[in-house]
Amino acid sequence: MSAVMKKHHTKLPSRHQTVLHLVYKGHTYNIPKSVAEKYQDKSKMVGRVLPEDVFDHIEKKFTKAGVLLRGTRHREGLTQVEMARKIKVTQADLSKMESGKRPIGKLIAKRIEKIFHVNYRYFL
Repeated sequence: MSAVMKKHHTKLPSRHQTVLHLVYKGHTYNIPKSVAEKYQDKSKMVGRVLPEDVFDHIEKKFTKAGVLLRGTRHREGLTQVEMARKIKVTQADLSKMESGKRPIGKLIAKRIEKIFHVNYRYFL
C-alpha cells in the first residue's frame, strides 16, 4: 500500500484553548479567552476581562433563556440540527429560541429538562 495520503489541517479541540473562569452572580463559567476578550472594556482595566462586561452584553443581545439553551447545547457538544432533533423542533426554531427571537415555551422546556437534566423553569 504505497498510496500517497494527504493529511488534513486540524484545529486543536476546544479543550486545548485557554479558558477563563469567570464568576458571575454566584456561578462559575468557563469561557474561551478569545471570546471573553471581545467584550473586554479597554477603558476600565488593561489586560483583565470582567464578568460584567461579558454577561451584560450577552444578556442584552440574547435572552437569558436563549443563552442558557445555547450553553446547554455547547455543553453537550451538539450542533443545532442534532439538538433540534432531540427536542423535536426544527433547526430554524432552535436558532430563533437561542437568539431570543422566539420564546421557548413550557412544553419544549420540559423536553429539554427530561433530556439534558436542566430545570425547565430556567427556560421560561
